[in-house]
Amino acid sequence: MSIGLIAFSRLVILAGLALWLTIAVINNLTDPGTNRTLLGHTLSMGLVSAEEVLGAGLLWRAWPAHWSHTLLYIIVAVQFMVAGFLWRSVISYAKAFLQQDGQRLLDARGHATLALSLFILLWMFFICGGLWFGYWLKQGPVQMVHMTLILIGIGALIFVQAQPQPEPSPTASTYTADPLSSTSERSPASPGETS
Repeated sequence: MSIGLIAFSRLVILAGLALWLTIAVINNLTDPGTNRTLLGHTLSMGLVSAEEVLGAGLLWRAWPAHWSHTLLYIIVAVQFMVAGFLWRSVISYAKAFLQQDGQRLLDARGHATLALSLFILLWMFFICGGLWFGYWLKQGPVQMVHMTLILIGIGALIFVQAQPQPEPSPTASTYTADPLSSTSERSPASPGETS
């Protein structure tokens, strides 16, 4: 498989996630009322408190709903940062694609690993925070979105970490090591030896 194909396939997935999260940030900034309401319901446990039995033992965890204003902007800032890391990994893979360079491909994988780990961490925060406030009792579809994003992030991380063997480059015959291997050291090829 060529370095270009390896880079392009990862670039597409990361660009999709980066674009999705960027749109989420824009939506949160242009329509903050929707998410303030959802956060307010979660924090205050208002939907859970309407039940007589379900979640009654969890109500001591409730926070004032007005904290949702501050929390929303903290969430938007974190989402913006994670989107930035995702876009950085997209640019790294674009450089590897355009230059057909194994070292740039390895660097891009490092950037993508960090970005996707932060992406997963963001949604783990949501799902654990939501579980603390019992949102699974009344906001199941919201919980499913968060779980789906975690699974997408894990799938993308596994894909990025996969290490296909690039086709040997005619100009890179002076090295015997795999350009994607982070554990092997590059050594000059012996006279008459080709990679």
